Amino acid sequence: MTSYSLITPTSLGAGVAKTSLGTNAKPSEAQNLIEFIPYYAPSGLTTTVESMFLESAIESTSVKDILPKRIINPPIQAGLGATYASMCPILEAYECNTELKSGSNDIIEAFGQSQIANTVAPVMGIALHYSNSSPQAPQMYYDKPDNETSSGTAATTVTGGTITINGGKTLQVLMAEFAATTPLAGESHIGSMQFNSPNFDNSQSLEVPLQTLAQGLGATLATLQPKAAIYKNVDMGMKSTCTITTVFRMSEALTVAGSFIGAVGYTKV
Repeated sequence: MTSYSLITPTSLGAGVAKTSLGTNAKPSEAQNLIEFIPYYAPSGLTTTVESMFLESAIESTSVKDILPKRIINPPIQAGLGATYASMCPILEAYECNTELKSGSNDIIEAFGQSQIANTVAPVMGIALHYSNSSPQAPQMYYDKPDNETSSGTAATTVTGGTITINGGKTLQVLMAEFAATTPLAGESHIGSMQFNSPNFDNSQSLEVPLQTLAQGLGATLATLQPKAAIYKNVDMGMKSTCTITTVFRMSEALTVAGSFIGAVGYTKV
């Protein structure tokens, strides 16, 4: 039997501080945190040329070996003009398979953090999916660089943040996100993200496309992103200490730079 519990939406404020969204006491019978699902939205009228670029994380002081679990959410992309539309991307579930002790009162705490300050604060909640049965798959871990990187404006490659994984065994998930600033008529956003490391088990490339974005025509423009750019079943082996460098490849030049972050999911088996 499975169940869902919510940590209800909380304001992240207008800055970039890590913010506790609250805690959830697991159901007594639960033996598995199957997955978590972030959900988020602006708390009021969005501000022109400001994307909402958010991290979600879950932690616990009582659950053994739960960390790290930090993901980058697909952005609520910026618009231009007085009447542009906004889109909250489709919700994504992030697999955990975290073992829990039946009969315990383990506490899960959720956090949210803006990568870029916003005039209007975003709000974020987390749904937690539990099971009464023990995990049947390896536990998933997620990590990302602390900060975003500017894309620049040229059609070239830009090195972003690094991710150092200790004790990992197999890279399973790649996440690649780009947040726009000032949209311009007829200017699309198309590119890819590389995940490079000398600590992978082989030299095969890991380069994945970002979710492409397109602009229309006129003084009022909406940049609508429908879903995350997330790739599963990567199955790349890693050394016990693995440093991954993220690289953004912009295929067409932009008039105004945006920001990017890559994130990964991995197992320890």
